[in-house]
Amino acid sequence: MPTRRPSPALFALPFALAFLCLFLCRADPANGDDLTTTAGKKLTGKVIAIDAQGVTFLAGESRVTVPGKDLVLVELGNKVAPLPRDKDGRLPRVNEVELIDGSTLRAGKVLVKGRKVEAEMLAGPEGLTAPKFSLPLEVVFSVMRGAEEPKNREAWKKMLVGRGRRDLYVVREADGLNFVQGTILGGDETGTKLNFEREDGTRTELLLSRATGGLVFSPPPAAQVPPTLCKVIDVFGNTLVAREVRLSPGGVTVVTVAGVEVNYPSIAAVAKLDYAQGNIAYLSDLDPVIDAPELPAEERALRLNPAPPVVRDAGISNEPLRFGNDPVLPKGLVIATDTALTFNLGGEYRELKALIGMAETSPDAGLEAKVMIEVDGKVVFSETVRRKDKPRPVSIDVKGANQLRVIVEADSPQFGNRIVLADARVQK
Repeated sequence: MPTRRPSPALFALPFALAFLCLFLCRADPANGDDLTTTAGKKLTGKVIAIDAQGVTFLAGESRVTVPGKDLVLVELGNKVAPLPRDKDGRLPRVNEVELIDGSTLRAGKVLVKGRKVEAEMLAGPEGLTAPKFSLPLEVVFSVMRGAEEPKNREAWKKMLVGRGRRDLYVVREADGLNFVQGTILGGDETGTKLNFEREDGTRTELLLSRATGGLVFSPPPAAQVPPTLCKVIDVFGNTLVAREVRLSPGGVTVVTVAGVEVNYPSIAAVAKLDYAQGNIAYLSDLDPVIDAPELPAEERALRLNPAPPVVRDAGISNEPLRFGNDPVLPKGLVIATDTALTFNLGGEYRELKALIGMAETSPDAGLEAKVMIEVDGKVVFSETVRRKDKPRPVSIDVKGANQLRVIVEADSPQFGNRIVLADARVQK
């Protein structure tokens, strides 16, 4: 992930309620709206009222009011259009344009004209006109070509890890991605040639078509980041990190955190509104300070590639995370004994929820470990978790807390007594 992407802030309730007004403007409510709350409840029906307390949702004959801070996802029943295949079943070439705020655009054709990147969207559902984008270079992070191929995406991610602070002109070759570093000054009038300054100061023209891997732009100066409202997923395959929305008789206007304005002629062009980014943060997506000793000798002896003290969203051998034969858990942490994780919450959340159990890495039912949770230095949870015990849900008050600390200890640290914090999340 690019290091210069701003960290999204929590959205404000008035913005959330304003955005949900979109439901009242839908031309075809027959499919119903699906609303998911931070408690995991899912409602199907229709938004019928909005007031200062939240959203009133009609599900069957029941009226339910959901506070704005408890919203996670609203699905409008409009589907993201799949990539169109030709008569031979081949996918079209896709250019993925990523903005500095994390928004991604699924484009067919991309040109660089002067200091602008012009992106033409692929076709969406019949009868809907795709938005057009003319983006200042300063808000564009990258243009990845061949984004329809998973192997190209993986190569792109690996390349970004080792990039420097200069612009990159990326070429895809047989043995992987190669690039030229320098500064992209802009494009010509046709948008097909780039004015490029190499690291030694010499200037040249490079064909955009020869950048078969794509382009990467250097980060802009740090600036104050506007708060994030939610992610808007449209039917054209774009994901917009939105800070604002405006309604008008002509359609819907979304403004991204980077300041890009996107106009939709109808709410039928919007598939989902994802509020989880503002209301929920999974511990496995955060970057805690990790305090852990060297790996136990038993683990080093048993494994050629010992697992780290903390594994995110998977088991210690990268297998799906689960308890026994229970359903797969998409989010969670697997924590080794004698490990402490310190999370900076910044006073923005009110509750921690998780399902705590022991990873099934050993048939020894006698394995156990102690789990302690501290909130701003005060121990609020301390229990021994045993291999034979069923996982148990916990809910802990973290309202206004600046620091959350999770500590796992054991009298006899072993490879098998790792603790799982499944679906661990803090919510607003």
